[in-house]
Amino acid sequence: MNKKFLSAILFGALMVSSTGTFVSCKDYDEDIDRIDNTLNDLKSKLDALQTKVDAGKYVTNITKAGDGITITWNDNSTSTIETIKGDKGDKGDAVEISIDPTTKNWIIDGEDTGICAQGKDGNSTNGVSAKSPSIDATTGNWVVYAWDADKQEYVGTDTGVSAKGASAYVVDEGNYYTLNVAADKAGTSYTTVKLPKSPTVITEIEVLGYLYTLDSYEDGKWVPMNVDVVANTTYSNFIYNFTLVDDAILNADAMKAWNKEAGVKKIIKGQALSSVNSWGSNLLVRVAPASLDASQLSFKLINSKMTEAPFVLGTPEAYNGLLSRAAVSGNGLWAIPVSAKEGMTYKDADAYKAQFTVTRNFEDASSYDQAIVFALQEKDGFATNYNLAFAYNQNLNLDANAIGINETTDGSAPVELGETNTVTFDNIENVYDAHLHFNEADVIRWGIEYTDGISFKVTKLADQITVPSISVDVHYVTLEGKAKTTTLSVQPAKAYAGITELASNNIAIVKDQTKNNFEASLAPMFTDLGTNNTALWKSDVESHKVTVYRVKSGTETEDTSISGVTVTFDKKELKDITKVKVSIDGATVLDHTKNYYALIEFYDEANTTGNKLNTVKAPFTISIPSLASLLVKEEAVFTGTTLAKAYMNSEDAEAATENDKGIKASTYSFKYAFKNFADAFKDGTTITFAINADQKFGNDKVSTLAKLNNANAAGVQIELTNNEKAYNKAINIDITAASYLGKYTYTKEEREAAAFSIQVMSPIERGTVDSATGSAIEVEATDLSKAKLVESDFKATTYNTVAYHIFPEWISNASAFASVYIKDVAFKSENENVFKVGTRVAATAKAASYVPVEPMNIAQTTVAPVKVTVTDVWGYVKDASIDVKVIVNK
Repeated sequence: MNKKFLSAILFGALMVSSTGTFVSCKDYDEDIDRIDNTLNDLKSKLDALQTKVDAGKYVTNITKAGDGITITWNDNSTSTIETIKGDKGDKGDAVEISIDPTTKNWIIDGEDTGICAQGKDGNSTNGVSAKSPSIDATTGNWVVYAWDADKQEYVGTDTGVSAKGASAYVVDEGNYYTLNVAADKAGTSYTTVKLPKSPTVITEIEVLGYLYTLDSYEDGKWVPMNVDVVANTTYSNFIYNFTLVDDAILNADAMKAWNKEAGVKKIIKGQALSSVNSWGSNLLVRVAPASLDASQLSFKLINSKMTEAPFVLGTPEAYNGLLSRAAVSGNGLWAIPVSAKEGMTYKDADAYKAQFTVTRNFEDASSYDQAIVFALQEKDGFATNYNLAFAYNQNLNLDANAIGINETTDGSAPVELGETNTVTFDNIENVYDAHLHFNEADVIRWGIEYTDGISFKVTKLADQITVPSISVDVHYVTLEGKAKTTTLSVQPAKAYAGITELASNNIAIVKDQTKNNFEASLAPMFTDLGTNNTALWKSDVESHKVTVYRVKSGTETEDTSISGVTVTFDKKELKDITKVKVSIDGATVLDHTKNYYALIEFYDEANTTGNKLNTVKAPFTISIPSLASLLVKEEAVFTGTTLAKAYMNSEDAEAATENDKGIKASTYSFKYAFKNFADAFKDGTTITFAINADQKFGNDKVSTLAKLNNANAAGVQIELTNNEKAYNKAINIDITAASYLGKYTYTKEEREAAAFSIQVMSPIERGTVDSATGSAIEVEATDLSKAKLVESDFKATTYNTVAYHIFPEWISNASAFASVYIKDVAFKSENENVFKVGTRVAATAKAASYVPVEPMNIAQTTVAPVKVTVTDVWGYVKDASIDVKVIVNK
């Protein structure tokens, strides 16, 4: 785990890749009393810090402040720790520690120590992070470390440079800081306070078992341990096997040669080459609270005697489910990788096994071997129960073989220029160490670069005419204790450029198949080739190969079902081409939600044989019209919303069926709510509508109160089957299926985006009926012959203020209502003590229709209402109460 060290003096970070600065203070007798007082003050301040931590406070920031360190707490309060100053209050002599960028050696106070700080011999191929300097507890000097290849560990060297006087420094431990403050004036010992970064600290660790993966499971998916796997033991066993290096192994010619090589991990006598089973090498651990970042914690396995198991626990990785892993744990579950420690030696095999098993007492026939149980312990001491054990299995495979390159398994592979190529092993987990060796002439001729132990690059071709195969020797040691050499064949591809990726294009699908394509310039390809290689390319190119890929879930997957995508060029001869054209034929249907690309590979021989010269990647997408563009809402109906105000009309009324009472069915055709609705169904495009199956009005499902007629055609209409419960209610309409041109299916999300609601209403019921003047209609109390209610007394309008007549007219030699919406109009006095209303008189060719009014003999002018009831053809009623003024003694 990397730790950040913050000095109170210069506040530098002391890490492998950075510079740390600490201060050495001079001792002066005259300052003893002042320093003692400072130490006492520091102690009291440290006690105050601990009190805050105990009270649940946590740190949000630590900064340098003058000669001290300022700590900011979660309640925004601060605490400042002052450092011990030298003579007359100065800061003493600064000691700077850094790493030389060229030699990688530790530099102390400007002088090269000659000790390498980064891996062995200036590189990190040992796979172990270089150690940061430490302070020797005895001498108080800085200690730096160098890798010892024989011991397979870092060995410390006392630099002779005093670290005394670094009176306060902070270490960033991940989940918390440790504040270290000098406990004496010499700076030889430190008092440490642990400062949490969050209100949560570790409260529980539980080992749930181990995770295992088998070949039958997709790579990267994990399942929890099955209890049957552990041979019915009480504990969760890790299966291990090992080879103890003996004279026979060391005296093998191949091993002798290995140990003479520079820069390899040496194999020594008594060394244990060990491995846990590759399919079960991760602990599944639950850490509480779940919000804690366990990746910042460090764990080890210990037995009841506090002896550590010879296995290394790696950095915990968040585990977010039984079948997947993620970067952040949302459930407190973490997977911790387990691997064997390297370089440890033992007297014999029994000594190695004794770390895991107590051997049975052979004098006691009832005794048996017992597994030593281990607990998982966090660095700060928090440990689990002792419920982990290791089981020896001599049949566990420890062998490995180099079998190919870049996941090939036939011992040879073509490689691209400039690309990283990696040797493939059948059991990479059983490789203790490995490196590659090319012939020096080949290294020069082909520009071979070693990128790490088993990877390399070919950066150039020896010539552009012939490209023979070259060999690479893979040297490696397996956990069986065998030093092996496998020779693999490498054929650098004759290539003038790598992959040129063109800008992405879109094909907007239309009925006319000749337009379903895009054309792109090949200028970027020739730019990548350059002038000289373009000339060579034009001379050599003979054929090309096209493969169409579909990009899915971030990976490139070849979609072999795509046979109707063709790639053509603007010229007949490949050497003359300047443009590429990608076309989709009418029979091919691509998923418009995916991304695609055509990979065009050019070769120097006919029939796509020989060497691949270069590759062009032409990305593309396809698109179809959105449902919203097909179903264009009428603004007058939707008014900027997704709710259609559907006022029934005469066309639907005339076509509607009638019941036995002559009432028309309440219907509304969708064509009135959308522009050019029939066009949406052209060229085989299909759209199926449905009333939302889950919507309810009260306890009734809406689908039982209304229905759709011709739900998948341009003549689709809604019909209310229960006028009382469904009228004037917003009914949700779904699109359950839709297909553009009858081939390109719209997704659920696209269909949901086009859903809408419809509210069926009568233009009459939602209109108004009033007196023509807005005041009471006047009649005389004694004028029986003239007391009439006529059309001019009233004003009736639909929902949108279109006037209509409420009295029948003489139409086609009959008395009838002029408005097709009106079925009947009735009049009734609401106070017959003032006046009575007679039967309506029909219209004739010579006289208009009217309603007679019979004023009663009243003593004074009186106002009383008449109730006007307009019934429309759908059976909906518009009631209006209009005042009638009966005048006495006019």
